[in-house]
Amino acid sequence: MSGVSIRLYWWQGLGIAIGSAIVLYTNSSVAQITPDGTLPNNSDVRLEGNTRIISGGTTRGANLFHSFREFSVPTSQTAFFNNVLDIQNIFTRVTGSSVSNIDGSIRALGKANLFIINPNGIIFGKNASLNIGGSFVATTANAIGFDNLGFFSASNPEVPSPLLTVNPNALLFNQIAVAPIQNSSTVPAGSTPGGEDAFGLRVPDGRSFLLVGGNVNMDGGRLNAFGGRVSLGGLASAGTVGLNGDGNNSRLSFPNSVERSDVFLSDRAQVNVFAGNGGSIAVNARNLEMTGGSFLRAGIDSGLGSDNSKAGNISLNATVAINLNNNSEIFNQVRSEANGQGGDVSINATTLLVRDGARVNTGTFGTGKGGNLRVDAQDVQLIGTSADGKFPSGLFTSAQPNSTGDAGDLTVKTNTFLVRDGAQVFAGTFGAGKAGSLTVDAQDVQIIGRSADGQFGSGLFTRAGRNSTGKASDITLRTNTLLVRDGAVVNASTFGAGNGGKLTVDAQDVQIIGRSADGQFGSGLFTRAGRNSTGNAGDITLRTNTLLVRDGAVVSTSTFSAGNGGKLTVDASDVQLIGRSADGQFGSGLFTRAERNSTGNAGDLTVRTNTLLVQDEARVSVASLGTGTAGNMTLNARSIRLNNGLLIANTRSPKVDRDREQATININSKDLIMTGNSNIRTNATGKNVIGGNININTDVLAGFENSNISANSANFRGGNIRINTKGIFGIQFRDVNSRNTSDITATGRTRRLSGNVQITTPDIDPTNGLIELPTNLVDVSQQISTACTLGSRQFQSSFVSTGRGGLPMSPTEPLQDTSTLSAWVRLRPKPATRAKITISPQPTAVSNSTKVAAATTIVEATGWVVNSNGNIELVAQAPNVTSESSRQTPASCPASR
Repeated sequence: MSGVSIRLYWWQGLGIAIGSAIVLYTNSSVAQITPDGTLPNNSDVRLEGNTRIISGGTTRGANLFHSFREFSVPTSQTAFFNNVLDIQNIFTRVTGSSVSNIDGSIRALGKANLFIINPNGIIFGKNASLNIGGSFVATTANAIGFDNLGFFSASNPEVPSPLLTVNPNALLFNQIAVAPIQNSSTVPAGSTPGGEDAFGLRVPDGRSFLLVGGNVNMDGGRLNAFGGRVSLGGLASAGTVGLNGDGNNSRLSFPNSVERSDVFLSDRAQVNVFAGNGGSIAVNARNLEMTGGSFLRAGIDSGLGSDNSKAGNISLNATVAINLNNNSEIFNQVRSEANGQGGDVSINATTLLVRDGARVNTGTFGTGKGGNLRVDAQDVQLIGTSADGKFPSGLFTSAQPNSTGDAGDLTVKTNTFLVRDGAQVFAGTFGAGKAGSLTVDAQDVQIIGRSADGQFGSGLFTRAGRNSTGKASDITLRTNTLLVRDGAVVNASTFGAGNGGKLTVDAQDVQIIGRSADGQFGSGLFTRAGRNSTGNAGDITLRTNTLLVRDGAVVSTSTFSAGNGGKLTVDASDVQLIGRSADGQFGSGLFTRAERNSTGNAGDLTVRTNTLLVQDEARVSVASLGTGTAGNMTLNARSIRLNNGLLIANTRSPKVDRDREQATININSKDLIMTGNSNIRTNATGKNVIGGNININTDVLAGFENSNISANSANFRGGNIRINTKGIFGIQFRDVNSRNTSDITATGRTRRLSGNVQITTPDIDPTNGLIELPTNLVDVSQQISTACTLGSRQFQSSFVSTGRGGLPMSPTEPLQDTSTLSAWVRLRPKPATRAKITISPQPTAVSNSTKVAAATTIVEATGWVVNSNGNIELVAQAPNVTSESSRQTPASCPASR
């Protein structure tokens, strides 16, 4: 949040700076239209009533040049260019030092394009209007270039060359600080192509409207170029902006090496280009801010268009930041009853911030396809909802009700992606067309929380809505880290006839944590076939190094209706499923489910991982609570640990699929450790429903602290349990679960309907290498002689062990070639009895006992001899030899066992 605050302060500073500039220029004296006498044929201005008629000027081919010291149009007055009809371009420069304040009307004859060049700044007031037949360019550049043939300069007036008959191709900025352009015009401007009222500055339909300066500020003002092109932008220092195309469809190209200026839209400012065909908007700036319900609007207007119609695009390019807030909106749509293809919206910036109900969207309400939405930025933040809580902030592509076209694709490419406090990214269909795909490529993705009132969950969504027939499309997340927490979701669902989309995550680390503050909404990854839908839910595929799901969060694919649920597949190095929600009602875990009253089948659940931890009542579950079949669970891991964890397969369905089992748990792991009331369980609760099977292949199976494996059926036959292992510890087979013990059971409605339990171990001899220790141990405390007590007169002997090789030889004795260590006793164990541990497949108690071979009794040494190498060996009985007496009488210190 600290980064967001910094950006907000930055933008506030921008607003203050622009506002100060506005006050400065507005309070300057209102000048009139005064020729400067710098042209071969000078401009002529005469006043008739409230109209200043401009004639004269210098003509070169189809170009007409005017030059004024001052150029302003007061309120309720008109500046009328009385040009001949074959003029194509009118170039008007201001060579003095005054700002052009235009609060009246500018008019020209014919279809001429009008250029106004004033390096001091241009301000259009609330009452400003245009009545011209061509495109309009207002710029604070110093000059207009003509394809290296010359230029028409406002800061250095020169006689134009006779060669200046071509179209201009550049705007030249020489100032260190470029003056701004402001538009506040809201006067009536006729009707839109679709029949709505238009307001503000307007050029003829299909023509271009360019504001190119320093900062461009639209404070409540509106620009209209229906079916044409609007370009906003400028430079903050010296440089050249390319001017491309003919006068009817002019485009700007900005240098990458020159710092750009800022564009600011506030107080319901609007740019409108929607029509029956065409219509595009381009913004090139350092920073773009839209606030106070401002709009950029393009697309095919209501009731217009044809099969061949194609709306133009909206292109936003900012070298620093784009900030959209307070219900501002950018959209490119095929509107209701319109026909044709919608245009795209593309956003390129270092930072994109969309908050407080602001939205960027493409869509179709008609028969054409909606456009695509693409975001390419270093940092993308989508935050919150509108102040009234009615609209989430976010990015959207959609096919709306009664539409027949497809929605466009939505793509986000960024380093960091934050979606929080109810903001959303949505790609969906509510009509006959399919939804567009949603793709995110990022280094870090964080999706957090819900709106303050809980109405909107933060998230990424693709959806086929109610009564739709189109297909929901896929969600693809490629990121290093993915965090989904506090009730946020990633959800691909269908509520209509079309199938739901797939959800695919490729990441290094995935963390899905907790629930909403009120506990009602769980964080998670979901695909669903919703109630009353007939389409199938999509699959979920997670590929990651680490997956953590905890505190009531879930990964789930399910069906609530006639469609089938999707498959859930996890490929990871480490998977941890931990705990329940804070209020204890909801467990964390992985789920595939067919919900109550559903008729579709649930999908399979597969986990492939090195380590799987299921802890504190978290679970992995496949289930059918309806009439469809439950899916199967397959866990392939090097190590699985359940600590008060659950692996569950439940079913109520009596359906039998000859090609596959249902509600079966398959476990393949080197070790499977169960502690703290853990359970591996299949339950069948419906009438005549066979319990699911449990198949376990593991080297080591250990179950302690009332941990159980059970395949039970409440009303019919229990399932089968097959265990293939090298060793079982703690857990035992029993007819029924015993309290406070770890059991393996397979019960049915009656004993005759119980399932089978089969435990297979390798053909090994468990007694090999073991010896039977003596049971008649001697109390060694009674075998210690008091003569050896510390401090006694007889305490003269000692025993020193130096490890392997025995005691060292005296340095006065000759060296020996070898040293000998003889065992005190030689063991001759009896031949072992080989045994194979098996448990009958019938559900009866099993007990096994194995006898262990006994070893010979250890015999104490009673003497010693010197062997052929001169070394001393302790022996059980010494030969009858005469020994040399010591100078001292040895104490009686018999060896003890």
